[in-house]
Amino acid sequence: MNTRNYWLAAACSVLAASPALAQSQNVSMSGITVDYSGDVTGSGSFSGATVDVSGSFGRNLEVSGAAVDIDAEVGGDLEASGGAISIFGSVAGDAELSGGAVEIDLQIGGVTEISGGAVEVSARSVMTGDTEIAVGALDFAGHAMSRLDIDFGDMEFSGIADGEVDFQGSSREGLFRRRDRSEIEIRGVLNAGGEVCAHDVRFMEGAEVNAPLTVLADSPPDYPDGFDAGNITYVERDRARCRD
Repeated sequence: MNTRNYWLAAACSVLAASPALAQSQNVSMSGITVDYSGDVTGSGSFSGATVDVSGSFGRNLEVSGAAVDIDAEVGGDLEASGGAISIFGSVAGDAELSGGAVEIDLQIGGVTEISGGAVEVSARSVMTGDTEIAVGALDFAGHAMSRLDIDFGDMEFSGIADGEVDFQGSSREGLFRRRDRSEIEIRGVLNAGGEVCAHDVRFMEGAEVNAPLTVLADSPPDYPDGFDAGNITYVERDRARCRD
C-alpha cells in the first residue's frame, strides 16, 4: 500500500469510529425539534420546543422544552422542565421535575422534587428518597418509601406512603383565602401517619391509616362504611392557614 492510500484508509477508519465515540461520551442537542435515541456513558443535555429523548445515560440527564417526552434509564440525576412533560424509566439519583402538566412513571433512587399545575404519578412509580410535591391538581398512585410532603389544591391519593406524610391544601387559597376549597380524597395506604390539612378531607374505600394521623379540616372527614378511624385525630381548622 502506498503512502497516499495508507492515510486515506486511516482517515476512513477515524470517520467510521466517530459516531460510536460520540455516543460513549456526553451528548448535547438543541433546536426547535429534538429527537434523540441512544446509549450514553456520560451525561445528556437537550432543549427545544419539542423534545423526545430515549435510551440510557450513565450520568445525568437534563431536558427542557415546551413538550417533553422522556423514556430513559438515568445513572445519575434527572432534571426536566417544560409545558407538558411525560417521563418513563428509572433514575438512580435525584429527580427535579417541573411543568404545567407532568406525567411520570419512574423508579427514583434519590430525592424527588416535583412542581406543576397538574401532576399524575402512576402506580408503578417508586420514590425511594424523600419526596416534595407542589401542585394545583394531583393524582398520586405511586409508592413513596420515605417522607412525602405535598402542597396541593385538589388531590387524589391512591398510593402507598411508608414514611410520614405532610399533605397541605395550600395551593387553592386565592386572594385573602376567599377561594379556599382545597380537597383531598384518600383511598391509599398511610403506614406512618403524619398530618393532612385541607378544606375538605374524604377517606374512600380501600384507605388504610396504620399510624397516628392528624386531620385538620373545616368539618370532620368523611369515612366509608366499616372504616377503622382509630388512628385519626380530627382538629377543626376553623379556616386557619394550612401552612404558615
